[in-house]
Amino acid sequence: MKFDNDLRLEKQRNFLIKTGYFSVVALMILFVLKFIAPTLMPFIIAFLISCILNYPIRFILKKIPLKRSFVSILMVILFFIFSTIIIVSIGVETAIFIKNSFSNLPVLFTEMFIPFIEDIFTKVDRLINSLDSEVILFLEQGLLEVFKSLGTFISNLSTAVIGRFSHIATSIPGTLIRVLITIIATFFITIDFDKIIMFIKKQIPQRITVILEESRTYIFGTIFKCILSYILIMLITFTEIFIGLSIIGIENAAIIAFIISLFDILPVLGSGGVMIPWAIIAGISGNYKVSIGIALLYVGITIIRNIIEPKLVGKQVGLHPIVTLASMLIGVKLFGMIGLLGLPISIALIKSLNYKGVINIFKKEST
Repeated sequence: MKFDNDLRLEKQRNFLIKTGYFSVVALMILFVLKFIAPTLMPFIIAFLISCILNYPIRFILKKIPLKRSFVSILMVILFFIFSTIIIVSIGVETAIFIKNSFSNLPVLFTEMFIPFIEDIFTKVDRLINSLDSEVILFLEQGLLEVFKSLGTFISNLSTAVIGRFSHIATSIPGTLIRVLITIIATFFITIDFDKIIMFIKKQIPQRITVILEESRTYIFGTIFKCILSYILIMLITFTEIFIGLSIIGIENAAIIAFIISLFDILPVLGSGGVMIPWAIIAGISGNYKVSIGIALLYVGITIIRNIIEPKLVGKQVGLHPIVTLASMLIGVKLFGMIGLLGLPISIALIKSLNYKGVINIFKKEST
């Protein structure tokens, strides 16, 4: 009896020690990711770029006997040139799209919005004329309160927008400095990449080195699989939207479906950033068929996306769909867009390392 009590107490003690240990580690990781990592982000990005460029650099050096410094500088220059071209091209196309959209606003306003408002005022005027004077007085007081609230809202919104633009304007110099530091750091890290990796390995115990090697292999493979998963999700969304818009009778359905499917990948905007305003504008303009069709299509693709995303991503990272969905929501809440994939991959990495016996955090599933 005493032996059983001692054994139970020992298990409880071990459980508390492990729980405390992993809680401290989790808090340290959270602190690093939340506060230290953003400060060191230029160097982290530079290191990741160097990791990517290291593979073609090694390939070139095997084929052609050149100095690593020369090949590294050349590859970094080419990388940033192509990156700049891609970013500028996307920016120009986006600016053209926004310009064309705003150029159509006056026509939309005069031909759709104004007639709609005039029709509403006509109906309201008829309704008011048929009411008693006391009811009219009550409605006038209510409208005054509504207009006051609306004025306050517009004032607050204007202040917030101006503040946001001011923040963006003041952050431009800091952003340029971080970009410059990233570029310079990329040159230095890429040139001495092998030396840096060797130095880091010598400072780390053998067991930690094994964990890092396993983590690197798993993370790069998993990220590639996740990218493929989201490409598949985008294709499914594109197909759904294209078929839906074709049924509704929208022109250029393929182009519109492609643009919305790109928006759908973004966790902040999503397809609703395009389809909800579209449905509202169509309803205001009296095109109820398009309005209802777009609204139903949005509901359909949202439901399907929420079903297939956890399953596809979870299958690639090796997690149950419920765990994947929960970790994605928590990741977005804590770390933004990076956490959307970062937290599920981190949890899957811990599971993979535990399964291979590299670490021992929780019991393995019985086979």
